[in-house]
Amino acid sequence: MGCVFGRHCDPGVPDSSVRYRWHVDAFILDDGTNSEIRRGGIVYVADEAIVYRPRRFDCSKRGGSYTAEILNVQKTSKGKTYTPDVRGKTTGESYGSTSFSTFQNHRTIKRNIIWIEVMEGDIAQTLGLVTVGDVHKIYDDICDIINKHRERPKIVQYNSIDIDGVEIDPV
Repeated sequence: MGCVFGRHCDPGVPDSSVRYRWHVDAFILDDGTNSEIRRGGIVYVADEAIVYRPRRFDCSKRGGSYTAEILNVQKTSKGKTYTPDVRGKTTGESYGSTSFSTFQNHRTIKRNIIWIEVMEGDIAQTLGLVTVGDVHKIYDDICDIINKHRERPKIVQYNSIDIDGVEIDPV
C-alpha cells in the first residue's frame, strides 16, 4: 500500500509540456567526500536541466530539490547495487567512494540505479537514480536526451529571397 500512496505523494511537473519524467524510489547525491540518499520523488527534464523534486508528505525530510544542467553531464551508466561501507568506502558491485553520515544502518541498495556524472565548476558530483520502472528504457531516454542536447542544430533555409527578389537555393 505504501507504494501506491507514495506515487500519489510525488510532486507534479511544473508544466504540462514536460515530456520526460520518471518516478524514483531514492536519489543518491555524491560529491566524492560527502554523500546522501534522499527520499523518493520525481525526476524530469525541463529547461535544459535534469530536475529532482522530493516526495511530499514523507516522514524522512532529508534534502530538497536538485537541478543539474544537461550541458554539465559528463557520463551516464547503470548499476545494480550500492553499498556504503562503515569506513566510508563502498563495496561490492557498487559505485564511488563516499562517507555516509545520513545513511540508515549502512544497508545495501540492491536495485537498478542509473548514474549521472555532473561537473559543476570544479566540483564533480554523481547523481544516482534508484528507479522504479524499466531501467533500460529510462537509461536509453536519458542518454538520448543528453545526446540530442549536445548535437549542433541544423540551420535550414526555405524559400529565401535576396534583396533583388531572386530566390536563393537552400543550402
